[in-house]
Amino acid sequence: MISANNVTYRVGKKALFEDVNIKFTEGNCYGLIGANGAGKSTFLKILSGQLETTNGDIFITPGQRLSVLEQDHFKYDEYTVLDLVIMGNERLYQIMKEKEAIYAKEDFTDEDGIRASELEAEFAEMDGWEAESNAASLLNGLGIDTALHYVQMKDFNGNEKV
Repeated sequence: MISANNVTYRVGKKALFEDVNIKFTEGNCYGLIGANGAGKSTFLKILSGQLETTNGDIFITPGQRLSVLEQDHFKYDEYTVLDLVIMGNERLYQIMKEKEAIYAKEDFTDEDGIRASELEAEFAEMDGWEAESNAASLLNGLGIDTALHYVQMKDFNGNEKV
């Protein structure tokens, strides 16, 4: 569960929003709607820890995490849809890429072996072996056909990217 308790965010003396109270519970999908400038992106940045509240608290149940992708629709053009979803867990994605680079080395050293072992342990702790199937389930749940999971984002039009 993620909850916001009496969250206020001020820009100077003006409150962008005040005393927001909400609980996001497991198994539900949520949408945040509002006019441009209403504070939707700011609120999401607060939930993700990128911004501090002026007042109030954010609580995330221990063991849960919040994944965020930026709004720039072109930033991820060189990634596949599946990779993009996995990138929502930044640390897991970094581990995957570092492991790939180590295993691709022609001159694999003892130090590389030790580092790979450390990465594999962290990867396993993060349920990394389930990352692709979990991402695929999420995409399928959003109505994105399995055949599109390995297509690069640049090959989608703007509406499809959203």
